[in-house]
Amino acid sequence: MFCSTCGSLLMPQKTEFGTWNSCPNGHSQPELNQERKILISKNQDRGKHIEVMGGENILAVHDHKCPKCGYDKAELREMSCSYSDEDNTYLMKCGKCGFVEKLEGKTK
Repeated sequence: MFCSTCGSLLMPQKTEFGTWNSCPNGHSQPELNQERKILISKNQDRGKHIEVMGGENILAVHDHKCPKCGYDKAELREMSCSYSDEDNTYLMKCGKCGFVEKLEGKTK
């Protein structure tokens, strides 16, 4: 940082309030705001809930037959890998009964 008056490089100077940058030629610098402003806010809104209409999941758009109930649509879920040499994990959640099946290997 540089002095706003003469353009000299500001040097650290120790004061009773801490270390501040000051001009070596004695020029005063603009006042620094020393008040600590902490903004803490909580999310007051609850997360939105996806409703299942008519007993079927509206996100189940992929063709996949459920081994439990035989329903032919499922929701595709992807879980990211934890290490770079691993593949992602793909899960198919049945649109009717909610049964989750892990897919083996890569999918398109």
